Amino acid sequence: MANDLTVSYPVVLTHDNADGDYPYEVYIPAFEGYTQGRNMANAILMAREFIGLSAMDLREDGKALPHPGALPNKTQDDQTVMLVEVNVDGYQRQQDK
Repeated sequence: MANDLTVSYPVVLTHDNADGDYPYEVYIPAFEGYTQGRNMANAILMAREFIGLSAMDLREDGKALPHPGALPNKTQDDQTVMLVEVNVDGYQRQQDK
């Protein structure tokens, strides 16, 4: 919706072939948290879930969302750095169903 809170946070995806089930690890620096994915698309979806749930928890506790910060530098060849956008209000409505 037009007045929904939408945020973008940098994430670092690292691909590791050694983990057959979840070869993508996702680090979300602003939340100091990690999640995983089966492929790149699933890893991005899991990052959205992590950010959405974390944002809901913070808002319910009356706390501000963390500052997104700058895009971190890629430190390994198997890393991808990107922004992940989440409509926090839309995510909340989806979870409330």
